[in-house]
Amino acid sequence: MRRWLVAPAVFLAAVVFLSVHAPSVAAQPPTPKEESFPTADSVQLKGIFHATDKNPNTAPVVVLLYPPGPDRDMTKGDWAGLAKRLTEAGYHVFRFDWRGHGKSTKINDTAKFWENPFLNGNNANYNANITGGPPKKPTKEEISFKDLKQPNRYFPAYLNDLAAVRVHLDSKNDNKSLNSSSIYLIGAGDAATLGMAWLASEWQRPAIFPTGKMGMIGLAPIADYRFVPQQIFGEFPAEGGQDISGAVWLSPNRPASVPEATVKKWVSTQAPKLRGNSQMLFLHADKDDAGKRMSKFFYDDVLVANPRKGSDLKPLKQTFIKEVKGGNTLSGVKLLDNADLKVQDDIVNFLNEVQKVRADLTPKDRLYKTPYYIDTRTYGFFP
Repeated sequence: MRRWLVAPAVFLAAVVFLSVHAPSVAAQPPTPKEESFPTADSVQLKGIFHATDKNPNTAPVVVLLYPPGPDRDMTKGDWAGLAKRLTEAGYHVFRFDWRGHGKSTKINDTAKFWENPFLNGNNANYNANITGGPPKKPTKEEISFKDLKQPNRYFPAYLNDLAAVRVHLDSKNDNKSLNSSSIYLIGAGDAATLGMAWLASEWQRPAIFPTGKMGMIGLAPIADYRFVPQQIFGEFPAEGGQDISGAVWLSPNRPASVPEATVKKWVSTQAPKLRGNSQMLFLHADKDDAGKRMSKFFYDDVLVANPRKGSDLKPLKQTFIKEVKGGNTLSGVKLLDNADLKVQDDIVNFLNEVQKVRADLTPKDRLYKTPYYIDTRTYGFFP
């Protein structure tokens, strides 16, 4: 198995004699801040922003993703420990709760949530999977995972949460608080499938809000940007995905409800630029057979990281699978809990190697003011 190359550190020791009058005090890192932001269908998501004090205005940002599921939220597992390591290494970190999880349960506008055509109609009736939802006329002002009748069928709706995260980060970018020209994802389990689908959608969305007279939807001037992929005519390349520098997947998984062919299509047909732009690291424990199998699926079948001889595809030089020795059957975020496994070291080293190539990317104003939907049908999802 290939491994990334890390140059050996060289240390210089010096002994000096200083006259001091007061003990030095180490600078304290910024305190993580709770943040709140809406989705396109008006769910109020809650998150935590961990700021780095190293070049904060232009530092890249890492988004942490746990797999949606019962009794899961952003506090379960050592995500906070990983966030601390990453901020010390010069990365901002953002983690959040999916809709219906943790603190992300409030619906701000019930009409927008229950009646929008992207999640409630046009053969995309995700809200019908919520107890008390359509065909009734619900006015319930909160969403909870426990109310999902068929959680696997609701799974694609979480893509809209990732779309909202992107707008939230872009607003911080425009306020000179981070650099959204370089975004990383770190996720566990099913979050790998969600993340891969979202990456594909990012390559079908303008990175900068399409404004001006040249921007047209059909024959009408642009009034807003409502969904991905929204057809736009003019000088607005659909390359939002170029900002996603890389991803790390802990024990990646593809839910049985998502066909293999669907996942492969995201890269092979819908977003071929994803393959060479976003470098990835797949981590699984040495006795985790499912994690190993799924890592190979994403590495070999989806990304085709090592194409066969004669293929038009080029090998991916910074995309890897790594087996965590001594991890036994540990899976997902549990790989972070055991310091002896050095998984957090592997993650930081990998991101640092990728960031060397992305270090010169400068922030650009994004200008998105409101979140947009993702039309899940485009990516082969139907509830």
